[in-house]
Amino acid sequence: MSDIRLVVFDLGRVLCRICDGWQHACNVAGVKGAPTGELSREAYQAIHTAMCAHEVGEANVDDFARVAAPHLGVSVRDFVAMHNAYTIGPYDGAATLLDDLRAAGVTTACLSNTNANHWRLMFEPGPARMPLEKLNHLFASHLLGLRKPDDRIYAHVEQATGTAAREIVFFDDIEENIAAAAQRGWQAHRIEIDSDPIAQLRRHLHSHDVLALK
Repeated sequence: MSDIRLVVFDLGRVLCRICDGWQHACNVAGVKGAPTGELSREAYQAIHTAMCAHEVGEANVDDFARVAAPHLGVSVRDFVAMHNAYTIGPYDGAATLLDDLRAAGVTTACLSNTNANHWRLMFEPGPARMPLEKLNHLFASHLLGLRKPDDRIYAHVEQATGTAAREIVFFDDIEENIAAAAQRGWQAHRIEIDSDPIAQLRRHLHSHDVLALK
């Protein structure tokens, strides 16, 4: 029997395919004049600061666009189109994995740094729709006013689910988020972006005796 009581997934690059960057988003959205080259340090910092505000619910997509668009050399309208295109859809096998966990009686959750616009797209009919209804708990940064790797967001998951840190296995693609979870005592695994994420998840879950390998 596994000692894991809760399986927690990040969404982007773990269960959900997303764009590789703003140039990719331009191509997916059909926006002409995609940004090329490296952003300046000042531009990167401005976009990152606006993105963080967006992800904790302090700014909507239009607010984000008004800051980021000039740095990327696109219009506000085109930036919103790129933003809409950023979330591509679930990886093949994501829904089946969640079904298998439910059939095994395993409690699941997502813990995602996201925003109201992408959250909406993941629930609405369309290519970006995610099978979030298959999860037992949904934790999103813009709803909590906190984002990973803030220790408080991990503490919230423990408290909201009534689960001890040592009983949680967590998957994310960003090292600092994994490190913060491990610091609390979660069983944390980084998903490598250059390999099949669903296959990686299944191998890790097997190693914790949560699921048998198919």
